[in-house]
Amino acid sequence: MYSIDLNPVYSCPAETVPTNVKLPAGWQLAWHQAETLRALRDPKIDVVFNTAMTGDGKSLAAYLEVLQGQAFAIGLYPTNELARDQETQVNHYIETFKPANAPRVRRLSGALLEIYAENEGLRKGSAIATRAGQSEVLITNPDLFHYLHQGAYLMNQDAPDKLWNRIDKDFDLFIFDEFHVYAAPQIASVLNTMLLIQVTNRRKKFLFLSATPSDALLNRLAQAGFRCRVVNPVAEGKYHAPKASTEAEALAQQGWRQVARAIELTFVPLEPTAKASETWLKDNLAQILKQFLDHPGSKGAIILNSIAAVKRLTPLLREQFAQQGLTVRENTGLSSQAEKAQSLAADLVIGTSTIDVGVDFKISFLIFESADAGNFIQRLGRLGRHDGYEKAGQPIRFDGFRAYALVPNFFVERLFAGEAAVLSNGEQCDRIDFHRLITQHYRQINDFEGYYKHWGAVQSLYLAQQLSKAMIKQQYADSLQKFSEKSQTAFGLSLKAIAGRVYGWAEAWQHLSGKKGNPIAKAGGSLGDR
Repeated sequence: MYSIDLNPVYSCPAETVPTNVKLPAGWQLAWHQAETLRALRDPKIDVVFNTAMTGDGKSLAAYLEVLQGQAFAIGLYPTNELARDQETQVNHYIETFKPANAPRVRRLSGALLEIYAENEGLRKGSAIATRAGQSEVLITNPDLFHYLHQGAYLMNQDAPDKLWNRIDKDFDLFIFDEFHVYAAPQIASVLNTMLLIQVTNRRKKFLFLSATPSDALLNRLAQAGFRCRVVNPVAEGKYHAPKASTEAEALAQQGWRQVARAIELTFVPLEPTAKASETWLKDNLAQILKQFLDHPGSKGAIILNSIAAVKRLTPLLREQFAQQGLTVRENTGLSSQAEKAQSLAADLVIGTSTIDVGVDFKISFLIFESADAGNFIQRLGRLGRHDGYEKAGQPIRFDGFRAYALVPNFFVERLFAGEAAVLSNGEQCDRIDFHRLITQHYRQINDFEGYYKHWGAVQSLYLAQQLSKAMIKQQYADSLQKFSEKSQTAFGLSLKAIAGRVYGWAEAWQHLSGKKGNPIAKAGGSLGDR
């Protein structure tokens, strides 16, 4: 095993507050928060990317205009857990900022939509319209947003724009959080929906929040004519990682805010096999418990890729910890809402991506697997965000932060072994440089660039067909032409060409099955199994 010490990170304060921004007493904006608001207010900018570090207040940057009473927003979050967390966060901001219009926050998921529609005796389309109409902030997920614009919640006799036309006009800002976890179908959907909104509604703004963004969407947006601005604190030198406590104290006195604490990070090299991490954890149960005994008051998390591994490990950890009066709970996609809430209060929580995508919890000890560079940085970012926590009304302060990264042995060799080594055992490392090294040397997951040309345009064709329906064709004639041109530019394939493909699939299906329909086109226009 190899270990390094990661320096703490401080975020630069804004030199000036944007015009007409009212802040609560004692509050100060970070540089990236002020710049994000300026970019969103700029009439020459359509799309803003905020790449601030995990824990640096991207959510406040997103909703700052709403908190001034100047905008309505839709927030799109990839997991229900994160959506719930953000609903609480936004309501807290509203209580603190006290905007004059007292914005109403509503959260809408597939399950909540089912319940609301049944209780109110409404069809799902009407239920969505009602909830949206009762909200200044609507928090939902990208899948529901996709199917809303695809007409999935309408009756056959309804106008295709009955739902999205009203919602897209009512809201000013569309926020996509943790965008780096989106798969290719979701990215294609976002791009198509943005194109539809742009050609049918003017002056709408789009904001993407991700500490580990991909260039794929940014490049395609630029190709389609969107005017983009990237707010990147790293590139602008707005983060500082002091090596000495005196330097950290000087930064704090100048208004710089600590967003990440110092971490002792240990790399555990494992064979790249399915159960390697699980086996290591089973073999080191006593060592894991020792962390809590040596550092009283610790709270920890284990983040794995496999739900099955979590299920097998939880009873082993629970038995080991119970002997010392410590609690262990699990948190996965199969856990109930009550179980998830209880898990965050446990001494040790073991789970999957439900606890690493954006949810803010207070821990001093972390063990994690990762799939790629972005996943590694995201999960490590769960640690060192808070100095401590409160228990039974008493403050508990952590005495340090420790992490174990369970990674493939070849990755550890790339970092530490041979003449080309970029890290040395025991060295002190700047967090920003470390993130760059991880990005450069970790394995690259297939980005499915080919998907967009072959299947992204299928989504475009469906939206164009909806705009061509007789009941709205005249109203959207100009929009249809612009949408067709922009989607061709974005995906590199004309709608006429993709229409020929779709027709061929339908013929082939009828020939092979003797049935009408087009399951290939239907699957190509969907979001897969998410």
